[in-house]
Amino acid sequence: MHAIEFETDIQNGVVKIPDEYGHLKNRHARIVVLYENTAEELSASVKQVGIDFATVKAPSLASHDGVEYQRKQRDEW
Repeated sequence: MHAIEFETDIQNGVVKIPDEYGHLKNRHARIVVLYENTAEELSASVKQVGIDFATVKAPSLASHDGVEYQRKQRDEW
C-alpha cells in the first residue's frame, strides 16, 4: 500500500486528484479527509457536549477528601 498527501478544496462533494497523480485514474483508493474545524463548529460542539467535570471520578484520590488533600499540599509550600 502506498500513501500520498496533497491539499485541495472539496467542491460539490468532489475531490480533484492533482495531475501528477494521473496514474491513479480508474483505481480504487482509500481516502482519509482531514479538515480544520471552523469557529462555529468548535463553539457548537462545546455547547452540545458541554464541559462539566462534576461527574469525573479520580480513582487516585477516591480515598482522600479533596479539600483536605489540597490544604496539606499548600502547607508543604
